[in-house]
Amino acid sequence: MIERIGFGTGQVDSGTFRVRLSLGESLTVGLGVTATSPAELAGAAAFVWTNYGAQNPGNFSALPMTSTPPTDAHQQAFALTLDPAVPGTVIATAFVVLDGICYWAPEFAAPGTRGAEYGLVNRLVFRVSDPAIVHLNVRELPIDKVNARSDSTDISLIEDLIDDQPNWYTLQKLHDEGVNCVWLQVPYRLDPWDGRDTHDDAGSDYASNDWFSIDPDLSRESRGVPPWDLDRQHRLANIAMKRLVDKAHDLGLKVLLEIAPNHVGHNFIYRDAFGAGPGTDVPRRDYAQSAIDVAQRAQIGQRLASGDYPDELKNYAEYMLPQMYAAHYSDGRYNPQGANSVYETYSPDWAGLWADVKHLNHGGHGGQGIWTASTPQNFHVLAYIGRAMAWAAKEFGVDGFRIDHVFGMPFHFFEQTLPWVEMKVREQRGPAASMIWVAEDHNRKDYTSCVSDVIQATGYMGMLQAFADRDINRVWGALTAVEHAHEFLATGNHDERRGIEFFGGDLLAFGNAIMTMQLLGGALLTLTGDEYGERQQLAFKSKGGIPTVWQKRQGLLPIECANLAYWVGRGAQLRNEHPALRGSRRERLAQITAGGPQPMLAWSRSGTDAADAPLLFVSSLDRARWATGVFDVGGSARSWLLQHPADYYQVRDLIGFDPGRYLWSRPLLGQQLLDAGLGIGLQPNQIQALQLERVV
Repeated sequence: MIERIGFGTGQVDSGTFRVRLSLGESLTVGLGVTATSPAELAGAAAFVWTNYGAQNPGNFSALPMTSTPPTDAHQQAFALTLDPAVPGTVIATAFVVLDGICYWAPEFAAPGTRGAEYGLVNRLVFRVSDPAIVHLNVRELPIDKVNARSDSTDISLIEDLIDDQPNWYTLQKLHDEGVNCVWLQVPYRLDPWDGRDTHDDAGSDYASNDWFSIDPDLSRESRGVPPWDLDRQHRLANIAMKRLVDKAHDLGLKVLLEIAPNHVGHNFIYRDAFGAGPGTDVPRRDYAQSAIDVAQRAQIGQRLASGDYPDELKNYAEYMLPQMYAAHYSDGRYNPQGANSVYETYSPDWAGLWADVKHLNHGGHGGQGIWTASTPQNFHVLAYIGRAMAWAAKEFGVDGFRIDHVFGMPFHFFEQTLPWVEMKVREQRGPAASMIWVAEDHNRKDYTSCVSDVIQATGYMGMLQAFADRDINRVWGALTAVEHAHEFLATGNHDERRGIEFFGGDLLAFGNAIMTMQLLGGALLTLTGDEYGERQQLAFKSKGGIPTVWQKRQGLLPIECANLAYWVGRGAQLRNEHPALRGSRRERLAQITAGGPQPMLAWSRSGTDAADAPLLFVSSLDRARWATGVFDVGGSARSWLLQHPADYYQVRDLIGFDPGRYLWSRPLLGQQLLDAGLGIGLQPNQIQALQLERVV
C-alpha cells in the first residue's frame, strides 16, 4: 500500500514556492514514493501530469518519468527533464500507477507539507516570464487627470496624451524621458453611482460599468454623443483607445490596461464577445455564453421580455442575471451559487465596505480565505472575465494588464482564465507572444508571485525609508527583499502617499533615490507627477488634475521640479540604452577606505558579453557633505581588467553633466585599479555611472 509521495523540483527560489525557470531553460522534476514495504512497488510507474508546452492551458498530458536512485528517504524515485521553457503559466503534478490504480501525488503528500492553503502540495504552478519584464519602467497614468487643471472639476482626454503639444503630458514626453511602459488606470466606462459619498464627484475608476467600453467621458468624439446612444459612445471611445495604444507602440512603449475582476460598479452594462479577432461583435443583453443551462437562459429571456423592468434596467447584469453576483448565506458566509435577485447582491466588505461596487460570483472571497471556484456559475463568471480581457487585448492591442485586488480572486483565474486569455492573444500575434500580468496583492504574495510577472505591493516603502534614513545596508537589504517578493521597485501609486513624503519634500534626496533604483535595475513603477516631486496624493475619486503637471503645462513649474524630471529622465534613458544595463547581473562593491564607510552605495552592472566593460555606480546618500571613499572594483570589473592589466584606463561619468569627458587627470594602470581600488568623491546626493575605457 502506498503511504506517501513527494513531487517537486530543486529549481525554486529559496524560501518560496516559485519555480526558477527562464525562457529556453529546461525544468527537471522528481518524484519519490514510499509503500508499506519496498516490494510492493515492483512494477510501479510514475507520470508527470502537466500542460507544460501546450498552447491550450486546458490540455494536459501524462509524461512518463524515468526510474532513478532515491536521494532521500523514499523507497523509489523517478525523474523527468522537460523541454526548454516557453512563455506562459504552467501546472505540473504527478501520479504513480501501481496494479492499474493511479495514486495522485497531492493526495499522498507527507503530513505537514507546505502549500496546502494555495493548492501547492506536490503541485507546481509557475510562470515563465519574458526576460524583458525586469527592464520595465512603468508610469501609472490616470487618463482623466494627467492633463486636467488642478483644483477643478475638469478632466483630461485620451486625445491629450496622443497629440504632441508643448508642455502637455503626452506619450511622446514619456518616451523622451525613458519611460517604456504605461499603466492606464482603469479606463472602462464609468457611470458614477447615485449612492456614492458626497465628496466623491468623479466615481471610483474601479467601479466599472462596462468591460467592453472605454469611458465615453475620456474621448473627445464620444463626449458629443447623447447618453442614450450607448453603442455609438462605445464605438467612438474604443476607437480613441485604439489610437492611444497604437501611438504608444509607435514610440516603443508597452501598454498595460487595468481591470478589477473581483467586482464591478452598480448598473453594470452587460455585453459579451462573440467571434474572434479585432472587430468582434460585443452586443448588449446577449447572455448566451454566461447562462449555465437552458433553464437559466429561459429566466433571462423572461426578464428581458417582461414589462416589470424598465428598458434601462434590462441593460444591467445584476437585474437580468443576478447569479453572476456573489451572495451570502444567512450566517454571512459566501454563497458560491450566487444571488437570486438584485436585492441579494452585496458590496465587498473585507477591507472596509466598498459601497460603490458589487462582488462578482467568481468563486473567491478574500475576506473568508475562499479561493477555489466550485460551481458552474463560478466558472461561467470566470470565463466571462476572460472573454472581456481577451477582447481588450485583441481589440486594442494592449501588452498586458494591471489586475486590481487579486487577493479576492480564485486560483482558477490565474491557472486557467489568464492563460486562456494569453492563448487567444497568441492566436492573433503568434505562438511566441506573451502577456504581462501585473498583480496587485498585499496578502497572498507567496502564491501570486508564482503566477504573475511582477507584483505591485508595498515592499518598496521599506526601500524608500532606508534611503530617507541614509542606511546603505538597509537599502541593499530592502532591494533584496523586494526582488525576493517579486515586487516592483516604486515611488508610489494611486492608493498610497507620494514617495517624496518619505524625504520631507527634499527633491534632491528623492531624486537620488529614484535614480539609484533606476540604475540598480529591476521593474520600476512611478506615478504621474512623481518625476516633478509631486506631494499631493492622487484623489482618484475626485475630478481635477495634478498640481505640478498642471504647472508644467502652464509654464509655471518651479525650476527645481523641472531639474528633478530632467535627471530622472537621464537615468531612465541610460537604463534603456546601455548594454551593461540590459543584463541582470548586479554586484555590490565593497568600500575599503581605512577610515570607515561613508553613506555611499556602490555596485556594478554587467551585460551578457564578457568583452564589454561593466558599469560601476556610486550613490552618495549624504545630504549635506562631500563624501569620499575607495571601493574594490568587484568581480565583474576584475575579470574584465585582468584581460589587459598592463594597459592604461580612463573613466567617464555617463550620468554627469559632460558624459563625454574623462574624469581622471591622467590614465591609470589596470593593475593599479585591481590592487588599490577605485577612489570616489561625490557631492551631496550625487550619483556616478562610471564607464571604464582602455586607452592604451
